[in-house]
Amino acid sequence: MDHYCTYTDEALIELLRKNDHKAFAELYERYWDKLFFLAGKKLDDLYEAEHIVQDIFLDLWNRRTELDIHESLGGYLVVAVKYRIINAQAKRYKQSVRQKENAGSLPQHDNSTEHWLTLRELQDSLHHQLARLPEKCALAFSLRDDGLSYKQIAAEMNISEKTVEMHISRAFKALRTSLGSFINMLILMLSCLF
Repeated sequence: MDHYCTYTDEALIELLRKNDHKAFAELYERYWDKLFFLAGKKLDDLYEAEHIVQDIFLDLWNRRTELDIHESLGGYLVVAVKYRIINAQAKRYKQSVRQKENAGSLPQHDNSTEHWLTLRELQDSLHHQLARLPEKCALAFSLRDDGLSYKQIAAEMNISEKTVEMHISRAFKALRTSLGSFINMLILMLSCLF
């Protein structure tokens, strides 16, 4: 399997499509640590982070024959982790609301369910808009959201800092345009909380 480490991601994906277990193992070794670190940092729960990363690789194996990745596999996997993290956080929030309701500690006129639904709708819309962005644009935005500098993103994506700036600017513009009404609603919702 040692020679697999010299293969490009694209070559490994082609082998993966042909049910090559060693190609899958190499991709797993190549990306597992990075994805686990990202998920662990965002979730602050290593068990859940490990579960998310394992699910992503299981999904990668199950969908191996139909994979259609046009850009970098690393970017594809990072975006997959991001979506799973957002879903996990929404699930956590929903569980905490249920626990509070069951404990009877919520005030009688609590709007948390309405707020949660609005937040969920915003997250769904954000997912939808990010999915509509070109892959490199979405990857740059995602890496910026992870706290990477433009210089680090440029190095990760092997592009110039100006190109990174252009991708992120394009992402913000698209999100601002499509999510404008939700953002106003979110601001109003937050002002009611405080």
